[in-house]
Amino acid sequence: MMQGPKKVVGVLLGLVVLSAGFLNYWSYSQAYHSVPGIWMDVVNGTADAPNQYRIGVIDTAYFLAQHTHLALRYMLAGLDVIAAFIAVFALFFVLRRSAVYREAGLGGQWFGAAGFLVIVQFYLAWLLWYQRPETLTTAAILALALMLLTVRLPAGMAVIGFLLLAVAQGFVRADVGFALHLGILLVCLAPLGRGFALSRGLQVGTSFAALLIVVGIQYWLMQRAFLQAHYVRTAIFQLLTNLSSPAYWIPFVLFMVPFAWTVWMVRRYRSGAAGVAMLAGALIFLGMWLVAGRMKEVRIFLPFALALAPLTIEIAMQRFLPGEISEGLLSR
Repeated sequence: MMQGPKKVVGVLLGLVVLSAGFLNYWSYSQAYHSVPGIWMDVVNGTADAPNQYRIGVIDTAYFLAQHTHLALRYMLAGLDVIAAFIAVFALFFVLRRSAVYREAGLGGQWFGAAGFLVIVQFYLAWLLWYQRPETLTTAAILALALMLLTVRLPAGMAVIGFLLLAVAQGFVRADVGFALHLGILLVCLAPLGRGFALSRGLQVGTSFAALLIVVGIQYWLMQRAFLQAHYVRTAIFQLLTNLSSPAYWIPFVLFMVPFAWTVWMVRRYRSGAAGVAMLAGALIFLGMWLVAGRMKEVRIFLPFALALAPLTIEIAMQRFLPGEISEGLLSR
C-alpha cells in the first residue's frame, strides 16, 4: 500500500534547506572577504537607516560568535539554517493540518506535498539576490505566527506566543510584524474572522497589542537607541524609481508569479482564516515595499511569499485536482 508523503517530503525539505544553507554560507563568506567589517557597523551602532534598525539577527550572531570564538559569518549562516528549518517544517505542518489536504485522497496529498516542495525551492533560490541576514528569521517568525493562527492551544499560551514573536519581529524587521497584524485585524472584521484558533475578540486584542509592540520597538530604535542613523545612500520614497526602472521589473515579475496567481484565485476556492489573514498582511506589506523599498530586491517579500505557500498549495489542489477533494468540503 502506498504510504503518505510526510516522511519523503520531510527528507527532501531537509536537503533543500541544507543546500540553501550551504550556498548561503558561501555568499556570507564572499561578502566578508570583500568587506571584512561588513556587518560591524550594525553591531557598533554606526550603520545607516534602515539597516541599523534591524539588529536582531546580527547582534544575536555577534553575541554567539563572541562566546563560541567562531567567525560571525558562521553564526549568520547557522542562524539562517535554523530559521529555514523552522519556517519550512512549520509551514508544511500547517498545510498537512488544513481541511483541503486532510480531505484529499492519497494522490491529492502527494500532489500537494510535491507542490509545496517545489514552491519552497523556488523561493529559496532567490535568497541570495541582495542577501540580508534578517530574511529567513522573518520567514520563521511568520511561519510560527501562522501556526498560532491555525492550531488551537490554551489561550494564554497562544497569546504569549504571539506577543513574544512580535517582540522578536520588532528587532528583526518591524514593518513585517506591523503588516501581519494589521492584516489579521482586517480579517477579524469580516465573518471569516471567526475561523482563527483564538476567539475573534481575543485575537483582536492580541494583534492590537502586537501592533503596539512592533511600533513601540521601531520608535525606540529610531528615536532613542540610534538617533544618529539616517537615510544616506537609500531614499525613503522609492515608488517613482521603481515605476521608472524597467530593469527592476524583471526579478519582480519572475518572483511574484505564484503570489499573483494566489491573489487571483483565492476568491474562487475555499480558504481558511489564517491563510487569508496572511494574504491580507502580505498585500499591505507589498504596498509598503513598493513605496519605500527597491522593487528589484525581491528577498524583501520572500518571508511573506514563503508563508503563503500552504494557501497557494491548497488552492492548487482544489483547482487542478477537484476529484481528489471531497465534494462536501468544496460545497461548504
